[in-house]
Amino acid sequence: MAKQTFTTGQVLTAAQMTSLQQTAMGGGSATAKTASYTLVAADAGTTVIMNSASATTITVNTSLFSAGDTVFIQNIGAGVSTITAGTATVNTASSLALAQYASGDLYFTAAGTAIFSKADGAAAGSTGLTFINKFEPSAVSEQNMNNIFSSTYKYYKIVWSVVMSDAAEFQFRLRVSGSDATTNYNISQIRTNGPTTATQSQEVAIGAIPVSFGGTSGIKQGEMIVFNPFTATKTGIDYHHYSENASSGVCGALHTDATSYTGCNFYPATGTITGEISVYGFNRS
Repeated sequence: MAKQTFTTGQVLTAAQMTSLQQTAMGGGSATAKTASYTLVAADAGTTVIMNSASATTITVNTSLFSAGDTVFIQNIGAGVSTITAGTATVNTASSLALAQYASGDLYFTAAGTAIFSKADGAAAGSTGLTFINKFEPSAVSEQNMNNIFSSTYKYYKIVWSVVMSDAAEFQFRLRVSGSDATTNYNISQIRTNGPTTATQSQEVAIGAIPVSFGGTSGIKQGEMIVFNPFTATKTGIDYHHYSENASSGVCGALHTDATSYTGCNFYPATGTITGEISVYGFNRS
């Protein structure tokens, strides 16, 4: 039951008394959400339970709550749920991102200002790798990974192990608001050509092509670090990879647009991919 206003002489129902007792014990009534959610006034004094395998956001707007109102948020899903300031201001001493089984309180000091306190209070945890999400493409022509970058972390590590159906380039692009950034990638890479030769070739590409990982079918595995993708500055990318035929490569890349990116995209130039792609966030201590 949501927060209510009582009047002098009012007789409370059993349901109202039960709700008051539950709230006093630190819970309040609970509502389950399986997708990104924007808080409403009726959430005051209640628990919002996030349960999604994908990353979600909980948006906080102004003029819905009063000073002293609280909303308890519990994430039970595998996807990270991030408290996001909409028109309100949300302050915190730790992180606004809730991994699976993490929780926290939103406490409103005014109609448009809230303080978020994580139940574990583990601000230092943001310096280690924190799991954001895992994607499991199955014979798809592309894997979009939306809402994985935020202001919570400066750096992101992406690890992949996929099987290519065609002898085609496995490629990576940044994206924002569901749209891919298809231009302005500056790339310098060194690649070996397989087990029969030790010759290395250096390739430098500037302009429209995305970041690429070799042109062979079969297994491709690798990892990359994406630097400050959510900050509206140029985004750096470093990666290394190898393929089933023992070809491998290392690369430094720079996307020159000063754009705040919220996600990325992996895709083969032709054919499909099947496998796993995991995303982690971290900050420097």
